[in-house]
Amino acid sequence: MMWWVLPALAGPAQDRALIGQLDREVIALRQRVELLQEQLATCAVPGPPGPLYAELTQVLGGQAASVSRAGRNVVVSVPMDTLFSPDGRELREEAAPLVDLLAMALRAHPEARVDVRAYVDSGPVPAAWRKQLGSTWELAAWRAGLFVHALVTRFEVPAWMLTASTRADQEPVSAEPSADTRTLERRIVLFIDPGDPP
Repeated sequence: MMWWVLPALAGPAQDRALIGQLDREVIALRQRVELLQEQLATCAVPGPPGPLYAELTQVLGGQAASVSRAGRNVVVSVPMDTLFSPDGRELREEAAPLVDLLAMALRAHPEARVDVRAYVDSGPVPAAWRKQLGSTWELAAWRAGLFVHALVTRFEVPAWMLTASTRADQEPVSAEPSADTRTLERRIVLFIDPGDPP
């Protein structure tokens, strides 16, 4: 029969030092996990923004559009009232400079893919539209399509870069709808995947 002799455990002072070191490592790991969870929740990508983000921020600065990042994607949000005439059937002439700047940046990055998403408020479809478009989903999809059509035909953005979609009133800006927030809900948002440069 063989007996294994276990080495004597380290003394109490060494045990406390080892436990202290392990505690610090656990704390550091927890902090790293929290940071990663925050980044995952906001899709924040550390590091400098890409060239498309920088260009859009520069050219759309001072315009009625906002530019932000969601992970590696660039997000451009424009109020619907800025883009469309009051009846919503055509692009406003006043919006042409803004859309032209946006289109110019997109054309310079043919590797990008753009999801043009239209949002509307939770109110009823305007009376002038009810015969043609019976729901807010249809209204929002129509406006997303109208904007994509303008980007392609009038502003010469390649069609293969663009997709039109909608979330209608399903992703509100404000939890409490009011007359003030209804205008904010009506918007066109471009989710731009910058792709990989050639």
